Formats: sequence, C-alpha cells, structure tokens
Amino acid sequence: MILKKINIFISLAVFFGLSLCFSSCSTGIENTKTIKYTKSDKKELASSPEESLIGDILPEPLKDWKKGKRFMISDDRAALVFENRSNQPYSKLEGKEVSFEGLVDRISPGGDSKVSIVFSDGKNEYLYPTGKNRNEAFDGITSLDIPMLIDLATVDSYRKKLEGMKVWTRSSLRYTKDGEKFAGKRFVPVTIKEIAPGDMLFMIHLVVTDENGEESMAYMNPIHRGLESRTFADLFFVSDPKIRHSSIRPEIWELICEGKVKSGMTKEECKLALGNPDDVATGHDWNQTIDIWNYKNGMYLQFQDGLLTKFRI
Repeated sequence: MILKKINIFISLAVFFGLSLCFSSCSTGIENTKTIKYTKSDKKELASSPEESLIGDILPEPLKDWKKGKRFMISDDRAALVFENRSNQPYSKLEGKEVSFEGLVDRISPGGDSKVSIVFSDGKNEYLYPTGKNRNEAFDGITSLDIPMLIDLATVDSYRKKLEGMKVWTRSSLRYTKDGEKFAGKRFVPVTIKEIAPGDMLFMIHLVVTDENGEESMAYMNPIHRGLESRTFADLFFVSDPKIRHSSIRPEIWELICEGKVKSGMTKEECKLALGNPDDVATGHDWNQTIDIWNYKNGMYLQFQDGLLTKFRI
C-alpha cells in the first residue's frame, strides 16, 4: 500500500511538472518568454550568406570617431533635436552634409557633467546633447544612433560592397522613384544599380533593375530599427533561392513566394516565407518538442517536432 501511494505521488508530480512546463511554453502564446534556442533553431537561424556578406559593416562607436567624419541630415525636423550654436537661424537642413568636430562638456541642472556632440556644415555648428557623461557616450553611442543623421561612411561601405551586384528579391515590397509602394515579384533576379543616402526612416536607398531593365527602389537600414525596418538580408538573396532550396516541393514554393504558410511546413520553409522570428521559445508535451516563433507584428508559428502545427499571420 505504501509503495502504491509513493508511485501515485511520483506520477502526479511528473504530470504537474510537465503540465506547468508545457503550459508556459505552448499556451498563452503572446506571453511566452524566451527560454533558449533549440539545436534545430540554431541551425535554421544561423547567419545567412546575405548577413555574412555585409557582416563586417558595423556601426562605429563614438570613441572611434575622427574629426571630419561625415554625416547627412535626413530631415528638417533635426532643428528640434540639435542646438543651434550659431547666431544665424537654421536654414533648410534636409540633405545638408555636416562633419563631426568634437565634444563639449556641460554641467546639467543636477550638477552632473553631460557631453554634447558638435557637428558643423562649415558655417554653422549643431550640438547634439547626449544626456550622458563622456564614458557613457563613448560606450553607448554609435554612428547609427544620432536622430536624423546618416553616417555617410556606412553608405559608402554598402556602395562599394553591393553596387553592380546581381541579387534575388526576397521581399515583394518595392517603391517607385516617387516613393509610392507597390508589390513586385519575389525571388526574381535584379541588379543593384545605385546606392544613396536615404531618409529619416531608412538610412539607405537602393535603385534596382530587373531583367527587363525596369527600375524600382528598395529602402533599408544597416540594422533593424523599428517595426518597419528592413536590412539587406530581409530584402535580398545573393544566389538563386530556388536552386539553394531545391528540395522544396513546387506547391510549397508557390506558398513561400506569396508569403504564406500552411500546416506541415518545415522551419526552413517558414523562414523563407516570413523571415526570421523576433523571439523563440521551446517546451515539451510528453515526448514531443514544441517550438514557438513570435514576430513583432503579432504573428506566431508553433512547431511540433520541427513541423508547423499552428499559426497566426
């Protein structure tokens, strides 16, 4: 009798332990916390050839800036961010090139020393108050962190790396030269014709031409910045994706090209269709591994032993 009670107790403990694990990982999807990447996820989410291609183009920390480092002001509203150090009022700022001139320390109302970054267009000086002391600013600010400033050295690096390159479109999102959105074809070859400084939302603008010579625009950032942000790896493949993923069945490839998923698709296929998730959680339901991919726009995918079982897109 005692042995029987012990066995019952152990069984209940195991049951509740597994139930708690599973409930935290596979129900209440929106509240799932990141636990760890599975081996399968690490393989699927490893750096792609596209990410590796531009992986050496990194934001430059403030401590490494040299006097004369060039930036472009992307919007007239920079006047609300930068302090005018000159007696003359600001003229039109959008498109103006400025250079880094140095740092100045100021005493804040609280008595602490805070550093401001000084930029100049040759006539006027523009101060950006960081709200940090020198050490904090050196370690915490990069060339991509100043509002409405585009680091021209970063744009130059992308230009040297990508201009003239043949790539395949990953996204259907394209723009006319007037900035109007339209849906282009996915997974088709285009040539990157031109790379130029962008705007307040997208640091880099690209002109691409398809095989018929028709031009369109693509907008991107070096790193993800907000929900609408797109990097080079979000927009393009560096080789024909259909050849790279030749094992994918034609009917699944059609779904991928339309940015759709269905139950039974693999993680690789879902990644092609929707891109990398922003958050991954994993758990177990008895003998099965449950993985959940969450996206910032509210989409989620749930995989059971590596295959898609539930989703919301």
